[in-house]
Amino acid sequence: MSSGHMAYHMEAQRRQRVLDKKHAALDRMAREKTEIERLNEEHLRHQRRRTLEQEEANAKAREYYLKNMGRMGTLQQNGHPQRYIDMIPERQDSVNRDDLRHQARVLRDSCLYMGPVNEYFWS
Repeated sequence: MSSGHMAYHMEAQRRQRVLDKKHAALDRMAREKTEIERLNEEHLRHQRRRTLEQEEANAKAREYYLKNMGRMGTLQQNGHPQRYIDMIPERQDSVNRDDLRHQARVLRDSCLYMGPVNEYFWS
């Protein structure tokens, strides 16, 4: 082989090594990108699950609070606490109004709607 052919052969080998390095780098970058995407998806999945669990816990806590709210909470024994039953009717009405007003505020702040309070509300 003459020196010209040898130089051409060496240059071709060098170019091939450069291309091999380029392809290896591109493959490595693609693998890293897919790994990052997989980790991001996994993180989002965990975050969504935690958010749903937190929303469920908040909903349960809000429901418990609304049921047990005020002097008229429905979680009392026999429907009403004894101190409410012993009150005079006028005082019971004021307690009802105060508790309804408070419950309406809590529902409003929770972006919920209680509905109109009229003579059919307690029936």
